Amino acid sequence: MSTSSHWEVPLSSHEEAEVAALRETLQSVGSGFEFAVYGVAADVDNVGEAHHRAALRLLCDDIAAFAERYRQSVIARDPSLAAKLTTSLAFDVDAARATPLDASAVIAAESFAPMHRVVYTRDLAEVSWFEWFCQAFGDPPYTLHVADEAERASLFPRFCRCTGLLPGEDIVVLDWVGDPEREPERSSWSDYFDDGKEWWGIWCFTVWNPRRRTLAVAIASQTD
Repeated sequence: MSTSSHWEVPLSSHEEAEVAALRETLQSVGSGFEFAVYGVAADVDNVGEAHHRAALRLLCDDIAAFAERYRQSVIARDPSLAAKLTTSLAFDVDAARATPLDASAVIAAESFAPMHRVVYTRDLAEVSWFEWFCQAFGDPPYTLHVADEAERASLFPRFCRCTGLLPGEDIVVLDWVGDPEREPERSSWSDYFDDGKEWWGIWCFTVWNPRRRTLAVAIASQTD
């Protein structure tokens, strides 16, 4: 995890273990989502966009650092690739623009079947962002490699629990990329999102849960 900011405090040992376990699981099953959860100090009042942006920066810094380590390891194995791999993943978080998402759209994660799909006979304008997110989470470009259906069913509820993305807890959710087809400029602050714009989609949002005093960040961008 990145260097702590003045507002950030350690999660409880239980929360930290739960987050670490889910991050490992999502990586092993082939989920496209990266996420992080940060505790917010009790003396921090009026958690606002600046705090959300700071949390976003922490995760983006971690992703960029990982990408650079990977780039260097590839070049070390094959120096001839150095000419092609000349740039690292970049995030201009200062340029990102936040838009609130409707927190009332968040319902109990167990309300959705593990392989939830939006029914195309419905008016798609009435499908909430949370339902689209549930579909994207369970249907990455490459099938989730779960041990069994019980594990598949557990993933989305675990994610929502870890990130504080829960109904009835006065959460605040900010979106940082928007719809790339309608608002392509919203996601131009990082080339991380280029892959997802090809087909599957992109996600980047932050969640403030005041009851748990956590700020979570979720991000994804994939293609086939």
